[in-house]
Amino acid sequence: MSAQKTHTAADAGSVELDLSVSNGRINVQVDPAAAHATVTVHTDADEGPVADAVNDTKFTEGSGKLTVSVPDVTADGIGGTNVVQVGGSTFSFGGGVVNTGTMTGMTVSDGDIWIGGRHVVSNGTVIAQQGTKVGGATGTIMVDVVLPTGSSLTVSTKNAETTVRGDLETIRFDARNGSLQAGGVKVLEAETHNGSVLVNRVEAELEASTHNGSITVGGYRGYRGSARTHNGDVTLTATPAASGRLAARTHNGNIRVRGADHLDLKTSTHNGRIW
Repeated sequence: MSAQKTHTAADAGSVELDLSVSNGRINVQVDPAAAHATVTVHTDADEGPVADAVNDTKFTEGSGKLTVSVPDVTADGIGGTNVVQVGGSTFSFGGGVVNTGTMTGMTVSDGDIWIGGRHVVSNGTVIAQQGTKVGGATGTIMVDVVLPTGSSLTVSTKNAETTVRGDLETIRFDARNGSLQAGGVKVLEAETHNGSVLVNRVEAELEASTHNGSITVGGYRGYRGSARTHNGDVTLTATPAASGRLAARTHNGNIRVRGADHLDLKTSTHNGRIW
């Protein structure tokens, strides 16, 4: 058994897909033979907060836009809960504060927890003695997407890896912890705190930034481009079709730009090499 929810767009043709999911993996396939966009959200878990998030996913569409919203499994008590089972007793911890002392069947002292006489947390680390079960918001949310040619994608995520196979009009990617790997796109806007950006081709506009991670763009044909990273390398390959200004900046990392002699190129690094 597993939880799954699928939606097929009512209107045929390209769409603007706006996808919001906190954790998991996003797989996008651009299929020239696809008449309608299809989104499937699923997990191997058949119960618990992750399965609930899949079942509570909302799909809305109109005016060529399809919005998919997967509930945050760490918000509003939906998830982020550790469960400890000892014998016939179950204890749940949702991130709140437990004061030092003794409760019925439980003793808490200086980062150590005993339940039913069994040591289950030592110096803040969960340990599982024989007969103790420790669980939580288990399972991975997977989002599988099929898009017709000419579609665009917007992703908002906390911790989800995103892979796009095929060419899109626009990709807007906003992640706290997550990487983007994509084929070809006309306009790319990507920002991630911890994660890398790897795109095979950019046809028009490039705006990519990451705090901890690398940025790699091959086959840049655009007329306006910027790639910035604090800790990570920037690698850009321009084609003769590229024009205008191209900027590559990093604080701690190397910059490698090829094929850009005909461009208005700006590069800078504080700790790294430029070549």
